[in-house]
Amino acid sequence: MAARRFSFLTLGGALAVGVGLWTYVSLTRAYEDDLLVPLTVVSSPNQALLSTVPLTLTVRVRATGLQLLNFRYFSQAAVCTLDLRRLRPTGPSTYTAESPDLLRGIVSAIPLRTLSVIPKELRLATGDLTVKRVPLRVHHNITCRTGFVLGSQPHADLHEVEVRGTKSIVERVQEWTTQRLSLEDVHESASMDVPVSDSLMSLINVVPSSVRVHINVQQSADLFVMDVPVILATSQNSASLTVHPQRVRILVRGGVDDVSAITARDLHAEITERPTTGYVRPRVLAPSSVRVIAIDPPFVRVVARKEG
Repeated sequence: MAARRFSFLTLGGALAVGVGLWTYVSLTRAYEDDLLVPLTVVSSPNQALLSTVPLTLTVRVRATGLQLLNFRYFSQAAVCTLDLRRLRPTGPSTYTAESPDLLRGIVSAIPLRTLSVIPKELRLATGDLTVKRVPLRVHHNITCRTGFVLGSQPHADLHEVEVRGTKSIVERVQEWTTQRLSLEDVHESASMDVPVSDSLMSLINVVPSSVRVHINVQQSADLFVMDVPVILATSQNSASLTVHPQRVRILVRGGVDDVSAITARDLHAEITERPTTGYVRPRVLAPSSVRVIAIDPPFVRVVARKEG
């Protein structure tokens, strides 16, 4: 039995060595493959790109299996930058970039031999540059851990960004957003750099390309705010009406720091219409940092004030 176990171990070791040797030889061989490479077009300082260009190029490369594996699943460190200032215009503010021009613009951290590119030719036009500042909105999808809430909406250091492009495109832009910031199980405040949206990268240049976003996360807390006055704001003669009860208590929820700062002066319970039944639910206005959960009592009665 001992001799048989030795044979199995020997066979297993030989197979492992064989597989390892085969894998090594396969990865060191040269192969051809198609890779997607991001494309960036740089125009003259006072000119904007009018043409729509593809976001990526399909580049045929020749490299070892190990290099291709590294590129596809690890680094992907290759870009193509087409600088129109290095091309000779084919007409007034028009350029034609052919395959050699595109291949020369490819830079990769991994040694790759570029063979061909698709598309083989790009026809580009430029025009006068227009600059405009627009509000920046943080686009996010943040989920907090149970027991925690966002104390406020995520905000960036900059309230505006500069968009640059042709007049016809820039004038239609009313605001810009960051790329979607997706976070889960968040339970503490943080700050991070977030790129701005590149949805119109081929038509518009946005400055800066990234912003610092701050996330305010607090432990969740509930608070009953007592003695909030109910205000009559009806279109009728409010002097002839009265409310019972005249004060209510309101349950608010939010971050512990924000909730602890709320007082009755920060909340407003309003009645804007007099119902036929006499009972109405007040409309509660509260700071954006907290959320109204309940009002006690939920309904108040509006009656005519007694004379004398």
